[in-house]
Amino acid sequence: MEKPLSSVKMEISPEEIIIPGINQEAGIELYDDDMDIYLSVLRSFVPNAYKVIEKLRTVSQETLKEYAVNVHGLKSISANIGAEELKKAALHLETNAKSGNLDEVLARNKILLEEAEKVASGVQAWLSEFDSKNPKQRLASPDPLLLDRLRKSCEAYDMDGIDEVMDNLESASYDKDGELITWIREKITELDFSSIAARLAVYREESN
Repeated sequence: MEKPLSSVKMEISPEEIIIPGINQEAGIELYDDDMDIYLSVLRSFVPNAYKVIEKLRTVSQETLKEYAVNVHGLKSISANIGAEELKKAALHLETNAKSGNLDEVLARNKILLEEAEKVASGVQAWLSEFDSKNPKQRLASPDPLLLDRLRKSCEAYDMDGIDEVMDNLESASYDKDGELITWIREKITELDFSSIAARLAVYREESN
């Protein structure tokens, strides 16, 4: 029988998360008030937001469909953290892009990007301060046994198992392959469990 995992919980209240543009209580509620999961989603928001911001900087009639896809992505990751006004602004431009209203997209895009950058920088600043006060245990690399359990949980669509393993993996920082854990959290947010299982299977083979 496999040894049960010891889950590490954050000792922090919603009131301590003060980030301009974010309704943290609404965000945390999305994850059944699990602070560990919410903090992980905040961490994945920052790199994702900056990537999509760059994709949205230019738009033309020819790229309007691609713009609609990318601004939909911004809407989704904003909703995931409780950035309600940013979500609404992204939805407005997504709707206009899909209907071919380039003039409205051009008129509002700069405002959207400024708000997105403001929220992303606010999240980044808050996380930096939080991490300075709550340093994580530093490990050489993610535990291969935990990664294997995560792979099996993803293959079985076992959300309880996924959450339990991720609580442990995200309670530490890593000298090597820390970006893998960030990527996994992004895919969990997208409910893309098959991609996680496939990548972890490859990772296991490469590590042996």
